[in-house]
Amino acid sequence: MLGLLKTLFGIPSTRQYVPARPRKTAQPATGMDWAALAKPDAQGDIKVYDPKGVPLRLKRNDEIARGGEGVIYRFAQNSSVLIKVCKQENLADGTKLSLFRRRLNAMMKLEECRQADFLAWPLMPVLDNRGGAIGFVMRKCTGRTLRALLAPVQVQRFFPGWNRLHVAQVALNFLDAVRMLARHKVLVNDFNPSNFLVDGSGIVRLIDCDSFQIPVENGNPFMTRTYTPEFAAPELLLHPELFDQPRTPEQVRFSLAVLIYMVLMSGLHPYARCGGGDPTENLKSGKCPLDKDSGVRMPVSWYKSVSWLTPGLKDCFLRMFKDGFAHPAQRPLLGELRNELVNFIDVMKNSKSENQRAILPTTAKRGK
Repeated sequence: MLGLLKTLFGIPSTRQYVPARPRKTAQPATGMDWAALAKPDAQGDIKVYDPKGVPLRLKRNDEIARGGEGVIYRFAQNSSVLIKVCKQENLADGTKLSLFRRRLNAMMKLEECRQADFLAWPLMPVLDNRGGAIGFVMRKCTGRTLRALLAPVQVQRFFPGWNRLHVAQVALNFLDAVRMLARHKVLVNDFNPSNFLVDGSGIVRLIDCDSFQIPVENGNPFMTRTYTPEFAAPELLLHPELFDQPRTPEQVRFSLAVLIYMVLMSGLHPYARCGGGDPTENLKSGKCPLDKDSGVRMPVSWYKSVSWLTPGLKDCFLRMFKDGFAHPAQRPLLGELRNELVNFIDVMKNSKSENQRAILPTTAKRGK
């Protein structure tokens, strides 16, 4: 923690951490809700404190985003980090505040996650003038959202010169990030592509860490109900009561596979089909065009893209979306999906055909 303080704010560290008492400020009148402490002062600024009691002044015009749980600010003293502060209505709700603090404490204990530069993970708490956590510092992550890879025209616009080899490497990097979290029993709940950023080097960064399921020793994990329907496991869509229970690794495997498939297929959903409805309704039906016996066909133009996938990768997707639809235990493990992705990348690197690496192949693979 002290190392982070020194790095982020230039505060000298000592061998033992003893929280310093924040500088004296005007105390609220008796009976005033302490959430008022995070309200703007007369100059329009918001004052919070680091764990050493040093005030961190956030200007109102430094606000860059506002969500359901908190407000995100730039931090003038260090452009590589952002500060997220709970919204006033959540600060005023004792139950929500307690949950936030316990969840934050659990996240701070996961050292590998804190050190991972591809995660907008809480690095340290920010406090009110009574020493209570009301937000946190996190890394500033940059890049385009993963949605930029879900349409060929956007790939050409934002990542000129990229082909299918590049997007497959992005998919592999993304899988590795999710897999690292899973090793710590941290599960990604919401696979909305807007929650993930990719830069020109293909590195994927996960920015909505607040929505992850966080483990607790000897207890139920901290859960969230956030999800995006077209990326959700079918049992969640068909049985909404399951959202009140902890998410499972099998559900993560399914959702991750949907997004990886769409990245590799330039935005085509694995359940998209001729004459079908929206992706969510198609998903609920369980009819995947990869299954020749499903009675449905994918849009004709996309057969070219599928034909250039390696047999092992196609089989992995088929078992995920067909066999694993109603039987979560049959969904391939992330390690198997990773192996098939690595093999697909190797095949593309060694292929003499540009169609193998094309975002949208112009001809089908011979013999298919």
